Amino acid sequence: MTPRRALVASGGTGGHFYPGFALASELRGRGWQAVFLVKKEDLSSPALEEADFPYVELDMVPLPRSLNPLRHAAFLWKFMKSLRLARRVIADFRPDAVLGTGSYVAFPAALAARLAGVPVYIHESNAKFGIGNRLAGLFCRKAALGLPLAGAGRGGGALLTGTPIREAFASPPDKYEARARLGLERLPFTVLMFGGSQGARRLNAAFIASAKELRSDVQAAHITGRRNFEEVKAAYAAAGLEGDPHFKVFDYREDMPVLYAAADLVISRSGASTVAELAQLAKPAILVPLPTSAGGHQKYNALALSQKGAAVLLEEGPDFDAAMTAVLRALAGDPARVRAMSEAFASSGIPPGLGAAAALADLISGSEQKEGT
Repeated sequence: MTPRRALVASGGTGGHFYPGFALASELRGRGWQAVFLVKKEDLSSPALEEADFPYVELDMVPLPRSLNPLRHAAFLWKFMKSLRLARRVIADFRPDAVLGTGSYVAFPAALAARLAGVPVYIHESNAKFGIGNRLAGLFCRKAALGLPLAGAGRGGGALLTGTPIREAFASPPDKYEARARLGLERLPFTVLMFGGSQGARRLNAAFIASAKELRSDVQAAHITGRRNFEEVKAAYAAAGLEGDPHFKVFDYREDMPVLYAAADLVISRSGASTVAELAQLAKPAILVPLPTSAGGHQKYNALALSQKGAAVLLEEGPDFDAAMTAVLRALAGDPARVRAMSEAFASSGIPPGLGAAAALADLISGSEQKEGT
């Protein structure tokens, strides 16, 4: 029998890339073949090569948000080139289904699939549709959602599947074992602080101000990101915290399940992947949306947890340092509230990320079988 085939339009940020990668891996385990469409020189390319997934690069740019006619002309030119290439890939590969995961390569892939009569699916990991998925959604048979949508949904055209996360989260270590691995003490209230690759500077500064105020009440593992490491170390020194054993500062670590396991509370941005990991582990959080996130989607992601009582939404503002200190002090001194936040995940309506890849694969393969395509 000829293996069934999927074309995955993915890439860009990790939140856009990993759901497609997890789906392709799940489908390959079921005997499918998968090919990726990614943007030119995409950061996901090394991961695809390591996993032996073939890919084709589209020379696409985002839809301009300005009125500059030259930018719109360049976008249209690149879009038409990408559409032609996507149609050629579909004609050669003959996929049974096309999945877009929200990156801006999803739109030409979805349109090319529709023109070829190939079923289109999309996965939206955020609580609000991005522009790539809004456009691709014009042609899709079914939308898979990582989070309950803010406002009106897509009715019968949407299925809440969750957002795939890594299998490493299936077996996190014991809290005290995790703290020992990180060089932290066994009993103090423990915070995991990370800012992500974008917009971390303001978040880092606010947390260090809080650490200076609360050094006798909390300990923390602080992941700075490589480009911010020296700056954060200098800030800790300026705050009189250099060498303080309660604050472990790392530029980068692969072992995120260990870091989460050690923490009573997480302070972070509210990207879709982070929210999926928090939901999987039922980990209470202070979520600080990236103010420049497209369409304000990080705020909607944070609301998906804060409105259920599983997180505190804290937006940047003139008194951000003081606000973070106040919230952190209140939570560190109220273990019953922190436990209640953890328990609130059970009613959040967010499916477990560890089953999301299988749910996506079921959606694509199961629907197709029922409809006889």
